[in-house]
Amino acid sequence: MTGKFKLTVVALAMTQIFAMQHAQAQSEENTTQQKAKEAEQQIETIVVKGFGATLSKSLMQKKFSESTVEIISTDDLGQLPDVTIADSLGRLPGVAAERDRGNASSISIRGLGARLNAATMNGREIVSAEPSRDVRYEQFPAELINSVEVYKSPMANNLEGGIAGLVNMNFVSPLAKDKRMINISGHLMDYQMGDDLAGADSSGEKASFSYVDQWADNFGVVFGLTYQDQPSVQRETASYSYNKVEADQGDVNGDGITEAAPWGGKAGTKVGNTERVGSLMILEWEPVETVNLKYDLFYSKFDIEEREDQFWFDGWGNWQGSNNWGYNNSATTPTIVTRPDGSQQLTGGGILWGAHSANNATWFQENHLLSTGLKTTVTGDVWTSTYDVGYSEAGIESRWVNITSAYGGPTPLDISWSNAGGRLAIQTNEDIGNPDYYSITGMNVDTDRDLTDEMVSVRADFERNIEWGVFETLVVGGRYSDRDKDNDVQSWWQSPVNTGLTDYGYSYELGGDFVSPNLYGFKDWNATMNQAFGGIDDRSQHAKTDQDRVNSWYVGETNTAAYFMLKMSGELGDLPYTGNFGVRYVRTDSTSSGYQFKDGAYSPISVDHDYDEILPALNMIFTVSEEAQVRFGMSRALSRPPLVEMRTGFQLDSQSPVRTGSGGNPTLDPFVADQIDLGYEYYWSSDRAMTVSTFFKDLKTHVGSSTDVMIVDGVAYDFTGPINGDGGQIKGLELMYQQALTMLPEPFDGLGFYANYSLTDSNVTEFVPEDNPLPLGGLSRHVGNLTLWYYKAGFDAKVSYNYRSANTRVGSWIPTEITRAKAERTVDASLSYEVTEAFKVMLQAQNLTNEEAVTYFDNDPSRPASYQEWGRRFLLGFSYSM
Repeated sequence: MTGKFKLTVVALAMTQIFAMQHAQAQSEENTTQQKAKEAEQQIETIVVKGFGATLSKSLMQKKFSESTVEIISTDDLGQLPDVTIADSLGRLPGVAAERDRGNASSISIRGLGARLNAATMNGREIVSAEPSRDVRYEQFPAELINSVEVYKSPMANNLEGGIAGLVNMNFVSPLAKDKRMINISGHLMDYQMGDDLAGADSSGEKASFSYVDQWADNFGVVFGLTYQDQPSVQRETASYSYNKVEADQGDVNGDGITEAAPWGGKAGTKVGNTERVGSLMILEWEPVETVNLKYDLFYSKFDIEEREDQFWFDGWGNWQGSNNWGYNNSATTPTIVTRPDGSQQLTGGGILWGAHSANNATWFQENHLLSTGLKTTVTGDVWTSTYDVGYSEAGIESRWVNITSAYGGPTPLDISWSNAGGRLAIQTNEDIGNPDYYSITGMNVDTDRDLTDEMVSVRADFERNIEWGVFETLVVGGRYSDRDKDNDVQSWWQSPVNTGLTDYGYSYELGGDFVSPNLYGFKDWNATMNQAFGGIDDRSQHAKTDQDRVNSWYVGETNTAAYFMLKMSGELGDLPYTGNFGVRYVRTDSTSSGYQFKDGAYSPISVDHDYDEILPALNMIFTVSEEAQVRFGMSRALSRPPLVEMRTGFQLDSQSPVRTGSGGNPTLDPFVADQIDLGYEYYWSSDRAMTVSTFFKDLKTHVGSSTDVMIVDGVAYDFTGPINGDGGQIKGLELMYQQALTMLPEPFDGLGFYANYSLTDSNVTEFVPEDNPLPLGGLSRHVGNLTLWYYKAGFDAKVSYNYRSANTRVGSWIPTEITRAKAERTVDASLSYEVTEAFKVMLQAQNLTNEEAVTYFDNDPSRPASYQEWGRRFLLGFSYSM
């Protein structure tokens, strides 16, 4: 956007609104009911019509929740106003979404990244096809989800694992509905960047079907199916990491001070498509009034195929001055800046006889997620018992297949680069995109991966009423889970079997405002690959190398938990309160196995580890008036370390005077935090409220990449890899205000707005770079959302503005890849019209400002890492309900 959205000013303005509204409300009559049962009756009468009504239903559920929680809720399937759950989550207070391929994907809660979140489906933990524990929320179609809860303060009966928060996705209960419901929807997609990039597809489609019915008074069913074929388009320039070691640097200008510089850079595009299929089945049966059995099955599958055309440029890092001559003989004069510490850095220049390579690759990926289970509830005279057996399985099969080509065009090449303005620009003295200049040299099948993640879980909960003073309900229970994550990878090289191919390449512009040579691509990648190499070999045709074995790993983990929780109500003086207090005990046992490379020899290795924690939790609600309440929470929480960082894969040297090692760390302990939550909430009505929340988290330990002493087979090594740190403090403020402007004259009485802002401050950092450590992964100091909506006479419209300040990105696949992402501002909009009560047409727009994604290295904006664009997106569709 051209103007700066000053969120701090917005926060102050919201605070003033809160004060004014509170004063005004003292003279207003309110009929909001206090008790949870009465609240449920109130909620059931809400008819979801438009985005504002969805907010109202969610608001009432938030008011009567037992802990600090954010809620997205509708009455029926197919009614959430977004493409995926990730889009909806990104609007909640204190929640920020991270984009991948332009889609909202993983999330941060209260400034804490995906490593500190946990995810459940119907209260049942789900696994992930990511190598860590991260859940990619774009795999969950909004059409199949009934509601989502984000628990920010834990309760003893909730699953442990989310210091930042627990995201729970719920499905509809068919026996709770009094009529048959069928919903059919369809959309056409238009991705504008697809019209700019050669070989790209700008169009896609998505469709969904859901069916909810009771086949008998005591038996209900839900069936749901979604399909999406989404274009994948991206253009990018990126620098490699920097040569930061003084002994490895060169001195281009000969002044006796060496210069830091990026090792190289690249320019390229991605075009392709992503197919997603999602399905849902629920069977609910009450054989007698006191027994309820609910079986659910959710399945989601992604199939991604993306073509990547890239130029790679090397030698810019000037290792030990090896390119001093090239820099000083280029037509482009080197640009050197002096940093505050007196060191120097190249921010641009040219290299005569510069090196580059042409790379034309295809990324193949298939991943899936299955979550299923049976929940049985038995209501007795004294105890209500709930038993849940679940199974979750996820997997990914992927490989990056890169065809390399040698340049045979005019020489010498004079390749210049500049990262002025925080964006890499590349120019050459020759048209290196000319397809006549290249010949195929080979094909690298990089990291042919087969990753599986499986979990079996068993849970039992027992609840009864008691009369123990202020304590009214006792809840006890336990849970056991067994998880296995196996990552098997293999890479190989294929030489061409046919070197006589002609007329298979073409040249095209990167486009946009990018400064880059014309790119070189294949007219038909699959045909070229088959003709040149006879196809992609099966991995069984190649022997695994020792390095493949080191890169493969297995982690098994069992978790055992037991808890008790007491629910209470009473009065403190004249102040009524409700709440809960409980203690949860958890124990984790893990086994990590794989290979190690020690003193020049490879050998198998297995490492066991265990830890346990006692996690108390208190949540209180003090009723100040019919409209106002104060929330208070205290707890201890943990988040288990990412599974990929618990791998083996050691590379050890015990023969040198200083024993060194690198790899994973199977003995990692979890993130642990003591935390306090305090909030004030004021509800004028079901569509008008404000909340102010503060939180404090004292991390006793955290996980990051650094160097520390590690014991392997009784030998101490200076180990570089994931280690436990000393933690630190995180504190924050969250503001939310929501109001339907029904007091305005027609037709403006259909307007409303929803705004939230969060401020997070922390002294917890990653371990790199040593001289200026990055803030903890995922942490954004400022996060905000402003949504304006309108509903009247069947017209439903909304515009949302989302802001997220700079944050640290920790690679999910390679945790040592740590960069800083610049602030992002995105605008989305939607418009729909109810032609009839059953038929609706809609138009949605995403990323209207064409917001780019920018990252940089070393916590230093003068060292840009990547600059990516995905373009604007539009969806035109319909929804039919009966």
